[in-house]
Amino acid sequence: MVSRFRTSACLGLLLLMSSLSIFGSGNPTYLLVKPTTETVQAIRYQSGALPTGPWIEMDMSIPTLVLQEFDSLHDRLYIQQSEDKLSWSSSYEYSYDPATEAWTIHSGETRNPSLIDSLDIKLYGLYPIFKSTTCYSHVLGAALKMNFSLDNQNRLFGYGEIAYSKGPSNTDWVESMQAVNMSVGIGYGFDVADKLQVIPELGYGLVLHLLDADFDEDGTSTAETFLDQQVRFSLNLGYALTETYELIVAPLGVLFFEKGSVGTLFGLHTGLRFNF
Repeated sequence: MVSRFRTSACLGLLLLMSSLSIFGSGNPTYLLVKPTTETVQAIRYQSGALPTGPWIEMDMSIPTLVLQEFDSLHDRLYIQQSEDKLSWSSSYEYSYDPATEAWTIHSGETRNPSLIDSLDIKLYGLYPIFKSTTCYSHVLGAALKMNFSLDNQNRLFGYGEIAYSKGPSNTDWVESMQAVNMSVGIGYGFDVADKLQVIPELGYGLVLHLLDADFDEDGTSTAETFLDQQVRFSLNLGYALTETYELIVAPLGVLFFEKGSVGTLFGLHTGLRFNF
């Protein structure tokens, strides 16, 4: 499959002359680049989440650009051009939208890497199993999660998450149970279909329990707090609604450790991811 591009000495790629479907393609994609002026002697390019890899140089006498396994959801195309094959222009950043079958230029220069690559807003519900059934009946909560890429392909990532949850108590001496959860972790995304990813995640952190309890059983409830370590694990199913928004649904498990005992909660979370 061959597509045609036009280049300019000041603006880089200007328009796509024909369309192509390259979302998550495992085959090479061939693009034909046509300069608007004879002064452009060569271009060089690379693709990925950020232009941190080696540049592939292409002489304009053979103006065929080859993209290996380009993923339009995560990858960008970066191009520089030269009139003397010695000095190169700033990088021009392009993304491909399979829905409109069009390329979009984002700026005349490459974007600066940001600390946060995406942001998740989630709601979740958890049910206790094993020993936790003596404390909780169920837990409902909300979480804010910040993701940052650990590789150029945006597959491996780290994250930081803060969450709040609340649930009714199964004991007579505790009226309500709340918790603030803070965790960090890692995940890895696997493509299973166009726009669809499976993302296992594993995190570790702390959970601050907030109780309205009557431990003395004198009829007076007071605010009580205690801190536990926790491990959180999930298997996210992510569906790309657009290049900016992803829908996430996942089974979620939580283990927290207290005085030689392990609390276990299991349930489901769902939310929306905003890609920057």
